[in-house]
Amino acid sequence: MDFRLLGETAVLADDGTSLDLGHRKQRVVLGALMLRADKTIDIEQLIDAIWPETANRRVAVCSLHAYVSKLRRILEPGTERRGDYEIIARRPKGYRLTVRQECLDIGRVHILAREGRRLFAAGHSAQASAELRKALAEWRGEPLEDFPDGPWIRDEAHYLAELHRGLIEDAAEADLAQGLGPALVPELGRLLAAFPHRERLRALTAHALYQAGRQADALSLIAEGRRQMVEAFGLDPDARIRLMEDRILRQDPSLTPRQVVRLHGNSRARVRRQATTRLTPKVSATSPQTDTLPTRKGALSYVTTCSIP
Repeated sequence: MDFRLLGETAVLADDGTSLDLGHRKQRVVLGALMLRADKTIDIEQLIDAIWPETANRRVAVCSLHAYVSKLRRILEPGTERRGDYEIIARRPKGYRLTVRQECLDIGRVHILAREGRRLFAAGHSAQASAELRKALAEWRGEPLEDFPDGPWIRDEAHYLAELHRGLIEDAAEADLAQGLGPALVPELGRLLAAFPHRERLRALTAHALYQAGRQADALSLIAEGRRQMVEAFGLDPDARIRLMEDRILRQDPSLTPRQVVRLHGNSRARVRRQATTRLTPKVSATSPQTDTLPTRKGALSYVTTCSIP
């Protein structure tokens, strides 16, 4: 089975069909267990996540046990005795969802992200980008939208959003190492407009502008970021921004790799479409204040690189 949390909470059977998980509260119970897969979640914590404002704990506990019982029958329909259920196991203080990381979308994200970052550190930029884009493709929508608002769920939603943003930046950095800056400029610029205080994103956008032959625009973008940081927080930009500015002023040769994408005719439009799809969907629903990024599954394809003589 395939357990999915990064979008609407869902479970796919081995044949790819979506299981009917019941009504919203029942799906939320399973989603909460997915958030802590292979770890026991205390019953009180589950109640706080699913019924954050309930005053009747006894009713909530009874409802939780009923939902778990129904979910067990859905996930393991051939099992008859309570002690034989394995996917949702009872523990002394709570419940535990027992699934392999490869069977859970957030688990696959962690596996792919680790491999992508390892490959990038080893100098394999194209392979790194491929793994990171696969991780990004696991997002099918906004996670935890069906969950009631509460401290635990807010913390989890913030964690997932930050994980997603970090993967976008990691993938962009891997693409820049291949000289794909010209194709990345539109999307990085749009993301930066939504998240103007993300300094790594600003440095990456300046790098992409430089690769596109727009050195003055790159320096202007850095200067604008410096002004915003001083006005908003009274802070100077961090070391990444200062280093990027210095490298651009020196026209550091390492900013433009020897292996670059050579674009001709329709190839240019194709690469631009690929970069747009790979990075992220539209951010029209975002705000700099919430710093929350809507997500959507994206496709990935690669173009061939060639050396500049």
